[in-house]
Amino acid sequence: MRQDASSCSLIRTFSTRGADPHPPEMSRHSKLQKQVLALYRQFLRAGKEKPGFIPRIRDEFKENSRIKKTDVMHIEYLYRRGQRQLEQLRDVNTKQLGSFSKEKAERAER
Repeated sequence: MRQDASSCSLIRTFSTRGADPHPPEMSRHSKLQKQVLALYRQFLRAGKEKPGFIPRIRDEFKENSRIKKTDVMHIEYLYRRGQRQLEQLRDVNTKQLGSFSKEKAERAER
């Protein structure tokens, strides 16, 4: 009987701890989401010193924000790739960002 009483008090403890500080519409971020947000902030800080980088950084992150949260492997791949790109951006010798556009490549072939 003592076990029943302690389990009931445990249930009461969890159910009466007070209101959830995070309402349902404001969910907590996963560890990976926090890492990606930190990477974004690091990119923005590093891009401030180089003209024209901020819009490109925002566009890249906005485009990748469409990736489903459940596609963890793809997100982790992009995160690691982003870390390498951030190191390149922080290099004092970096003056511009390279990009590859299929349309531009097709025009060059003509």
